Amino acid sequence: MRIDAYNQISQIYGSKQTTRTREVTKARGRDELTISSAGRDYQIARQAVIAAPDIREDKVAAIKAKMADGSYQVSADSFAAKVIAKYEEMSL
Repeated sequence: MRIDAYNQISQIYGSKQTTRTREVTKARGRDELTISSAGRDYQIARQAVIAAPDIREDKVAAIKAKMADGSYQVSADSFAAKVIAKYEEMSL
């Protein structure tokens, strides 16, 4: 191993040079975050959606009651149209 070669390489790359660092001054004032009115509206709407139930229990209860007493009627044409529309939507 040649030590003198290492010394030459370190001189080329300046590995022994030290750099001076500056002292960081503290920023005056304080950081602030402001949310626009659109952002606040979005947050309010999002919270309302989160708070809303996924299932509308009043509608489900009404349909269950009609099914229980046998008065719930479904149009075959309406049902077929919705099935076809869903199939076409999925195949796109």
